[in-house]
Amino acid sequence: MLYRYCPDIPPIPGRIINKYTEEEIRKIPRNFSGITPPTNVVPKYSLHTVPPEIKTFLSPYFDDGVNMSFQLITQDLPIHKDYGRTNCYNYIISTGGNVNTVWYDDNLNETQRISFSDNSWHNITVNAYHNITNLTSTRIAITVHTPDTSAIGDIQRI
Repeated sequence: MLYRYCPDIPPIPGRIINKYTEEEIRKIPRNFSGITPPTNVVPKYSLHTVPPEIKTFLSPYFDDGVNMSFQLITQDLPIHKDYGRTNCYNYIISTGGNVNTVWYDDNLNETQRISFSDNSWHNITVNAYHNITNLTSTRIAITVHTPDTSAIGDIQRI
């Protein structure tokens, strides 16, 4: 299965999450180094470390040693496999429009498509080819993963 909803992880309360607008998140230093050679500058995608209050709220639901970040996506992403992780938990704060997450086989034939809703947790496979399409505004999410150096990533330029 390429994704599953995670109803056992509760929504993040509005009193915590609502103060983190896109503008406020962009003030937090970037922590993305998901391309080779590592760099923190990818125009359409950025990760920003979540503050302690969010880590504290989420800590009962995740193992020690996970990475927790705000994720901002401003444009459709190319078909790719993630670098440094094989799966992740995502909490969509703002979908960015009628956005689709699409998975592909190794021949780049579409195999599955889903639109995730706001304020819900899901776990997705990211070491299979996938992309994000139909963005009309910035997608804001929290992403949580265990680092995995075996995930070498790949970007398809089609």
